[in-house]
Amino acid sequence: MCYIVNISVQTILDELASLPHRGAATTHGAKAAGLLKNYLGALGARVQMESFETPRTYATIVYWLIGGLLTGLALVPVSGVAVGLVWYFIWMAMLYFNWRYSFIIRFPVQHTDQNVIGRWPARRTGEQPLRKIILMAHYDTAPISLLYSPKRQASFRGSLLVSLFLMLLAGVAATYEVFRVGLPYLTYLRYGLMVYFLLQAVVGTAGYWFKGYSNGASDNATGVAAALTTASRLHEASLPDVEIEVVLTSAEEVGMVGAYYYVKAHRKEWKPAQTLAINFDTLGAGKLTIVEKTGTAEQIRYDNEPTRLARQLATTEAFQNRVQVGSWHTADFDSVWFVRNKIPVLALCALDANGQMPRIHQRTDTLNQLDITPLDTAIDLAEAVVYAWLTPNKESVS
Repeated sequence: MCYIVNISVQTILDELASLPHRGAATTHGAKAAGLLKNYLGALGARVQMESFETPRTYATIVYWLIGGLLTGLALVPVSGVAVGLVWYFIWMAMLYFNWRYSFIIRFPVQHTDQNVIGRWPARRTGEQPLRKIILMAHYDTAPISLLYSPKRQASFRGSLLVSLFLMLLAGVAATYEVFRVGLPYLTYLRYGLMVYFLLQAVVGTAGYWFKGYSNGASDNATGVAAALTTASRLHEASLPDVEIEVVLTSAEEVGMVGAYYYVKAHRKEWKPAQTLAINFDTLGAGKLTIVEKTGTAEQIRYDNEPTRLARQLATTEAFQNRVQVGSWHTADFDSVWFVRNKIPVLALCALDANGQMPRIHQRTDTLNQLDITPLDTAIDLAEAVVYAWLTPNKESVS
């Protein structure tokens, strides 16, 4: 059965932004998932809800990391075994804040959340191998954070690197202190670092406790609208031997948790040479940006075919002055798990002239602040990248 349904970008934005927020594993998040399920069903997709367990916010993870580290540091004078606890939590923090899997995401309290997945099976002709297109966006919204204010956003990565360095320093200092080297100065340093880590935990999560969640019109109702609209266009084109999948993840704001479980569950099904993923994130202000590089201490490079095609398309008349190439080092995207697993992925977002995402994780991320120009451009570019990828024999993209 063929479905041709017009669900406009504005309708998607209006309905998602009509919810106060879409926090992971919350009542409003579940309502958003229901809306998305209905959209995909109306577009003719086979819809599946994939459940997973996650903390509700990154505050839980921060408290476990800092709490565990502080406990270990406090117990150093009591027992040298506490140094092992210190290094355990440092290691988990290093993994988590360099956007790798860290067991800290499994710590209590866990809540059940869900990814919403829609699939359109391929129209098989036998002329080409089966190719798969994955269009992704997260639908959950973030807790409001002081660290993402306009003044602090630019220094987010630097602040995180300093904190990670000081964690390593704390581990080294605690180790030497156990062997009674550098006393009493290392003891003073340990106490000073404990105060610093405690203040960081308070500052990093105070916005959530006092102001709750952002509405998330830009971050990331816009990405959801882009993924659904791109999928609808490609489905209507009835591309032969191409399977289309829309993946709308939750718990991205916790640490890309929903996307991690999605990739873990399905990566063995994909053949990298015949798979293309596109991730849409925060397209409500600024200029559409092809992401080349992310990461904190570790550089994560989007050095793959869809990114190359997008860069090439950006120089054509259709996209000149509408698209730029850039990097993003303030947290990361769901697409990081595709990079980690060597699955070709294109990451699209919108950045302003200062390389920032205006209003993210703030109360002002609301519908009346949106500029959907980069959203429209993202849909056009994603569609063009798919067609270019499906015609690899062309020497250049015109």
